[in-house]
Amino acid sequence: MKKFLALALALAMALSLFACGDSNANASTAPSSNPENSTPAATPDGSGGEEGGEILIGCLQDVTGPTSALGISVQTGAQAAVDEINANGGINGKTIVMKTYDTKGDVTEAVNAFITAVTVDKVSLLVGPPVANIANAIKETSEDYDVPVLGLAMDPACQTRDDGTPYTNMFALQPNATSQGAIMAAFAVKNGYKTYGILYNQENSYSVSLLAPFKDELGKNGITVDDSLTVAYGSADKDYKTLLQPIVSAGVDAIYCPNYTQDLVAIYTAAVELGYGGKIIAGLDAAPAFNTTYGGDCSNVYYINNINTEDPGIAAEIAKIADKVSAPNKYFLGYDIVMAAADCMEKAGTDYTALHSALENLVYDGLTGTITIDPATHMPTGMSMYMYTYDNQDSVMLEQFGG
Repeated sequence: MKKFLALALALAMALSLFACGDSNANASTAPSSNPENSTPAATPDGSGGEEGGEILIGCLQDVTGPTSALGISVQTGAQAAVDEINANGGINGKTIVMKTYDTKGDVTEAVNAFITAVTVDKVSLLVGPPVANIANAIKETSEDYDVPVLGLAMDPACQTRDDGTPYTNMFALQPNATSQGAIMAAFAVKNGYKTYGILYNQENSYSVSLLAPFKDELGKNGITVDDSLTVAYGSADKDYKTLLQPIVSAGVDAIYCPNYTQDLVAIYTAAVELGYGGKIIAGLDAAPAFNTTYGGDCSNVYYINNINTEDPGIAAEIAKIADKVSAPNKYFLGYDIVMAAADCMEKAGTDYTALHSALENLVYDGLTGTITIDPATHMPTGMSMYMYTYDNQDSVMLEQFGG
């Protein structure tokens, strides 16, 4: 019934668009960051697939919503990979065309965009978002269609059911929250921090998924966080000074804040205004553009990252894209998704069964590390990550940690 209703919705949308004379109005498509080099738009008949020597892929991203900086960065990296592949002859002689669907940071928009992509445009696969809430919204619907989603959602619940089996078409191509939370805690313990407070968004899948792994790793080292210093908040809670006050008053060595960039900027601002002199330990969203968004001295902030900015090749590419994206790590993740997908399609084609098997057994050396997918979880195993801090506004890579 669910699939029938979805198909009915897609048909109704298609008929409506035909009446209006606009075949591309069914999804918000963001422009390429480099229009002169972007690939052509999808064919007007929405055939997609490999007809006409083309392979149509979708890019499901928040490009106008609250985490649009992340979505645009993923999209730009993915498009850079598409352009590079096409400049080198495509995939087995076929040109890749990528069409972006804007989720606007809204779960209903995301589900509708997903259905349009797989039923109307018939994409061969989707570059998924880095936002766990969006991935969680589409995971059940994705079971009804033969289209893989290669995303970046860290919450393991986006890829695996409660019984531990993977959702058929949901894949993550970066280390999950279990790995990242443990790495951040291991780094903190190694650097001598003994007392902690935690401030997290209980309404955000990303934030919640990073809580237990951090506390579990602290526990392995004989460190517990008092319940009174583990503070949850929701979207309506904006008085961060009040939320932080008990933690700051306790004089803890470090405050763990696994939150999105906008929240992190407000939280760090409030902590500084309260006179907190300890460390702030945060996830990927404290990476640039956190520093420029905050605008002040970020020297007490530590964060995890996917890339080694001291690698000459990575550093050179970051300099080239500085005026195009604000979150370089997401750019490289988007690039790696498309490159890994292309590697699979070159070997297996776009037949769903063969492509799905290739993705479940993916081993790909990317710019963010060697991506080895575990077919039992659809998530990578053993990927390294890097811990960073800031020297005022400048990023400083400190140490590499294994997954």
